Amino acid sequence: MASTQLKRGDTFLRWLVLPSAYEDGYFLDWDVACQLRTRRGKPIADLTASWEDPAATTRVLRLFAQDTTAWPLGLQELDAQFTRQLDGFILSTETVIVEIIRDVTQVTR
Repeated sequence: MASTQLKRGDTFLRWLVLPSAYEDGYFLDWDVACQLRTRRGKPIADLTASWEDPAATTRVLRLFAQDTTAWPLGLQELDAQFTRQLDGFILSTETVIVEIIRDVTQVTR
């Protein structure tokens, strides 16, 4: 299981590299969704998922969320779920553990 760390309040931007078993272009006709949830399954955020460079590769998925100020501290989980448009077949990535920690510097705007 992969893991990453985020300071609460920072912009969330991570790349999820899909296994090489999936050739470039394999997921072009699939819809993708990504959610961050507590370890008990409570939703925290829907992440924006997009291909890093769809002209070059569809194996690197860009996961993004601008506002993380309300995200709870501690260990959380995310994965990406692909749904094939042709028949609704669903395939999910491995689960990634996201450790959300306190941000030391907190600038008020």
